Amino acid sequence: MCEKGKRCQKPEQLKGKPRDCSPEQVKECHGDVKKHPCTSRKTAK
Repeated sequence: MCEKGKRCQKPEQLKGKPRDCSPEQVKECHGDVKKHPCTSRKTAK
């Protein structure tokens, strides 16, 4: 899906692929969101 740094909004905090982020990592990076914005196909940097 996403390559490291290509679609991630916080590539400096990415340890693998955005879809592998734990709920805690998502909350730390993006706050309280329903879906991880970095795994959306529309999200591009």
